[in-house]
Amino acid sequence: MSKKPDKPLHMFREVWSKFENRVSTRLRPQEKWVHPKDRIKRWKIFEGDTVKVIAGDAKHQIGKVKSADMFTNRVWVEGVKVGRRTSPNEISNATDQSEKKGGWWLRPTLKAIHVSNVMHIYPDDLKDDSIPDKDKRRVRTRWKKVDIDGNGTMRWRRIVCGTDNVIIPLPPRPEKSEYKQEKSPWDTSKELASEMTWSVSKDYPLPQGVIDELRDRHKPWRYNYLHKNRP
Repeated sequence: MSKKPDKPLHMFREVWSKFENRVSTRLRPQEKWVHPKDRIKRWKIFEGDTVKVIAGDAKHQIGKVKSADMFTNRVWVEGVKVGRRTSPNEISNATDQSEKKGGWWLRPTLKAIHVSNVMHIYPDDLKDDSIPDKDKRRVRTRWKKVDIDGNGTMRWRRIVCGTDNVIIPLPPRPEKSEYKQEKSPWDTSKELASEMTWSVSKDYPLPQGVIDELRDRHKPWRYNYLHKNRP
């Protein structure tokens, strides 16, 4: 009798392809994967937040979150942990010929940071430019409903732990690029689309007697084929 595996079967499943080993690793990087049970359920750090790195080579550095991956619990911070990545000559913007090695260009790129290695900064320290980045206080935050407008409407906001009124402001939402579709001869004109092509009927979809019976909540039966012809 075979032993039951300790892990789910989908963790052992591997997609086999004869072309897998024929493609360069530069064009086929290994994807990061995190189990769903280990993913963060409710994030406190969003794109546009100014955070401070608390661990790693970029410790005490401050930057703005450029993007976040909620499936792998990673963030990319502008100007922090910048590395190099090889890319073909066609897609690289490098102008220095000395950076060319082996037919590939080395272009600067941001490296991912685990979200547990970054924290928010106290709002007062963030506004004071005289404080060096190393001495700016890092704080933990929690979600709490706060009456911001003073009219009794409670909204969820990020509050500094240990305080009741120090709020970490939410970053502005990124602007969505407008989708501009090219005109086509098969497009329907605005006048034709707004034209009234159907007539409004004032008749009920069911007989009036049936509607009155459906509105009566004290009757246990409802409209069916036995009462279809009932007046």
